[in-house]
Amino acid sequence: MRLLLLAASGLLPLVLVLAWGIDHLFEERRNAAQRSALELSRALATAVDAEVRSIEKLLEQMGTSDELERADLRSFHLAARRDAEQLGWRQVTLADGEGHVLFRSNQPFDSFDRRPIDSQSLKATIDSHKPQVTSVLPSPKDGADTFAVRVPVMRGDQVVYVLTAVLSTDVIGSVLQRQGIPLDSVASVFDQQGRRISRSRQSATPFGSESLQQLLQSSAPQGTGVTVTGEGEEVYTGFTRLSDVGWTVTVGTSVSQVSRAFYALLGAIGLGLAGSLALALLLAWVLARRITDPIEKIKSAAAALGRGDPVVVPPLQVAELDDVAHALRTAAMERDLATQERVHALRMAEEANRSKDQFLAMLGHELRNPLAPIANAVQLMAMKGDEATQHERRIIERQLVHVNRLVDDLLDVSRITSGRLALNRKPVNIAHVLEQVVETIQPSLPDRTLALHIEPSVIEGWVDGDESRLVQVFNNLLVNAIKFTVPGNTIRIDAGRKGGDVRIAIEDDGVGIACEDLHHVFDLFYQAPQNADRARGGLGLGLPIVRSLVEMHGGHVTAESDGVGLGTCIVVFLPLCAVPAEASTPRSIPIDKGSGRVLVVDDNEDAADTCATLLEMSGYEVRVVYTPEDALAVFAQFNPGVAILDIGLPGQNGYELARAMRRQGYSGRLIAMTGYGQSADMAASTAAGFDAHLTKPVVPSELLERVARFAAETAPLRA
Repeated sequence: MRLLLLAASGLLPLVLVLAWGIDHLFEERRNAAQRSALELSRALATAVDAEVRSIEKLLEQMGTSDELERADLRSFHLAARRDAEQLGWRQVTLADGEGHVLFRSNQPFDSFDRRPIDSQSLKATIDSHKPQVTSVLPSPKDGADTFAVRVPVMRGDQVVYVLTAVLSTDVIGSVLQRQGIPLDSVASVFDQQGRRISRSRQSATPFGSESLQQLLQSSAPQGTGVTVTGEGEEVYTGFTRLSDVGWTVTVGTSVSQVSRAFYALLGAIGLGLAGSLALALLLAWVLARRITDPIEKIKSAAAALGRGDPVVVPPLQVAELDDVAHALRTAAMERDLATQERVHALRMAEEANRSKDQFLAMLGHELRNPLAPIANAVQLMAMKGDEATQHERRIIERQLVHVNRLVDDLLDVSRITSGRLALNRKPVNIAHVLEQVVETIQPSLPDRTLALHIEPSVIEGWVDGDESRLVQVFNNLLVNAIKFTVPGNTIRIDAGRKGGDVRIAIEDDGVGIACEDLHHVFDLFYQAPQNADRARGGLGLGLPIVRSLVEMHGGHVTAESDGVGLGTCIVVFLPLCAVPAEASTPRSIPIDKGSGRVLVVDDNEDAADTCATLLEMSGYEVRVVYTPEDALAVFAQFNPGVAILDIGLPGQNGYELARAMRRQGYSGRLIAMTGYGQSADMAASTAAGFDAHLTKPVVPSELLERVARFAAETAPLRA
């Protein structure tokens, strides 16, 4: 009996260590499962939110259409029907600023159901001036579950229309399916009233289980807990709320799957202990010698598992401890699997970021394409000398500059945040840059005074920088100052030295900045609270771009204001460099009346025709074609000295057309004129054999200067 007690007492530490290790592992695994469920719910919430935001962006783009701008609702009805069919939406509805439905895209324009879908969310959109997403709405037509996304269309501070996209909840189900949810997990999305929008598994009820509803009663933005599914399965649940939409994403991971290895471990340990007690008299001495080292290895393996290190446990020659080692290795494999899932989620996020960059590049191209013929048409109006439209022409010119600047800002932000913006640095005379910016912006300075003061010590001040980017910095700051300065007031620019830096202060006596907003003005997309007047709002990109460009030049920028109504002062510090040996000021090259043959290839007929007319009025013989096939058929007979090619051509892009023309012996100059303006696009143009790359909308004087230079270079070849 004493030997049995001795053996039992020898087994007691083992039992305690195993109990502690199992409890520790079980607790760690339970916490890891809940964290994994929470992280997966966050990833799914991000994906669902991105889907909703993309729908809002598409509606906002529809709200800027020309048909809606001129209130041509019948034409806009046709466009909305086409867009809804292409995007797979059930319908698009348009309501006025008072909530009256004007049409439904899936019903005839003159005969439709005028009752609003969820009048409460429609009213909320009009009152808040913000997009709204509804809860689940049964379709009156076929009873299918749908939801609606509403976007206000603003004119100044008034809501003139509300655009609504009605979509099947299958859209959200597709988002869940694309995320690769593990087989032992179930994901759901619930609306503001707790009704289920979508579920990764089929469900017979439209609401979550009672335990899940109790967990979601918490007002926290996210959380975890243990719930029971509608099928009666106990799961570790994590939830994340979409704050702007009001929806909730939940993910449940099976408790039985998580605990299965531990139950097997407990059974093995129980059998092992029973056998050990039965053989205690015979094996007490042997086990006493063999038990200490395996336990230490088990403890080391458990500690390694907790630290995230590899778990390596050699054979222990003790069945019970080998079972524990097997459980530890299994837990390590499951931990590594969870890590892989997190890495996969991170990779998906990076892919989403790349998709964002591709979207911005395509957005820039699509916006620049229509701007090109508009810019050419305005230039032609000026060349024809029609004084009756001079005022309207100047308005168009100013707005073209504004839209082009917005497109450039969007692309610059994308390049800066991804670290792809490169500077072409060389010594630049900072006084010349300031004079150039002031001279350029002076004509667009309505009823305001612009005072430039440059200290003598700065007149010969040079900085190592990219001149075009420095011009962009001070142009953005002056545009901001003009925007926030009322007519009749003054904007001052003071340039002086401070130590080894040049200090440029742009000061206005405009609306000023509140103290609580002063530290956020350089944050990306930040906009201080404003009154109903949104004319000053912008995109919140100008100052963040200024800060990034200044810091890339080795400087820094600060904002100062004594408060609302007391003006603002933005101060830029740039490090000075040595005066270059040959300091000269660049001069503009006069554009003479041109001569020679020019071929214009662009599938946008407006852009091609206005460009051709501009060249013809400048003295060139021009041939216009709209397809790559016609270009290959024409250029050999026409023998142009210069060929201007669009890149986004149908069937065969501009790069392929350029290579084909070079293969067929074309020796003239090739100019790529396109809405794609990133560095990779310019490199592709050079590789395809182009001599120049111009980004739409091209300044007419720049186009004429480049054509004149190339025409002069190719004149001896044609002769």
